[in-house]
Amino acid sequence: MQAALDTFHEHKNVIVEYGIRSHFNIPKLHSIQHYVDAIWRLGSADGYNTESPERLHIDFAKNAYKASNKRDYTEQMALWLQRQEAIAIRCAYVDWVLARRPGTDSDVSEEDGFDSDDESDDAQLAIPRAVPTTTYSIAKFPAKKDKTIAWIATTYATDPALFVSALSTFLKHHFRNPILPGRYDRYNIYKQLHLRLPANRYLSSARTAHRIRALPAVPARQRRAEIPAIFDTALIIENPAEYHPSSGLDGLRPARIRMIFELPHHLGSFQHPLAYIEWFTPLNGPEPVSGMFTTRRSTRSNRPNTAVISVDQIARICHLTGKTTRKIDTSWTSSNVLDKADTFYFNPYIHVDTFTRQKFS
Repeated sequence: MQAALDTFHEHKNVIVEYGIRSHFNIPKLHSIQHYVDAIWRLGSADGYNTESPERLHIDFAKNAYKASNKRDYTEQMALWLQRQEAIAIRCAYVDWVLARRPGTDSDVSEEDGFDSDDESDDAQLAIPRAVPTTTYSIAKFPAKKDKTIAWIATTYATDPALFVSALSTFLKHHFRNPILPGRYDRYNIYKQLHLRLPANRYLSSARTAHRIRALPAVPARQRRAEIPAIFDTALIIENPAEYHPSSGLDGLRPARIRMIFELPHHLGSFQHPLAYIEWFTPLNGPEPVSGMFTTRRSTRSNRPNTAVISVDQIARICHLTGKTTRKIDTSWTSSNVLDKADTFYFNPYIHVDTFTRQKFS
């Protein structure tokens, strides 16, 4: 190694003379000069450079950054690492306690009079696996705070009477003697939430993420063009007894998410945020040509059929496309087709995950 280094230093000026490099003031070239002496003194050079801890950059930097909301991420990354260390310490302690607990399999031998062949069938039963479920995440703080029903009706283009009626029905269902909402109540409103679906056995073991948005229109300002409203459609768990998280459409019904909000504290305490939705009719059988289910806007007394639900009833996002006749309505756009079309196709081809859950359920 020393001979190779001496040869390099003897001939390196050729590279400078031909203009390939202007100098060799490189930190690594300087550190190489100490390698031979360090090996004679300390042995193998493992760990003398950054190759061995390079993988820790992913564990401690990239994964920590992904767990943040990408704003003020340094503090969040440090907190995330502290929590990972706390979990690791706790897991190590639990493993240590379980290893010392008397009566485990390692403490029982045949000399104690126990024969594995004589154990009862009950002891052979495996612990059932937990059923995979959909989870959600939402912003720590709402985007809009203390908004009145009048503001909601104007901004979100909703009928205030329908919203109050739907919320009253929800409160009566979940509370014994509820305080019903009034016109002066104020609400905290979120822009969106993120769903994490169970792994699809036909694709991979990774979980799929969906984003559910309920964004009102933003009017034009000076040079800024108007931004149309976005109210995503989703499949709602209408019948929990028929619904299975990992496959199929049983127990699900499409709806349009019109608003995501918190229940005001004076009306009661609820574990999850709430969603104000407009129902579509239950999915009809698939058409023979397209293979797609159809649905329509659900109404009551010629008004939208609305409801307030807990956000944990949102199973997954869905794509509804307007069903056209031979003459296509050119006024349809992505922002108004859900209001103008009469019948809609439930599109299973928008995502491989959605397709496999429908076809192979």
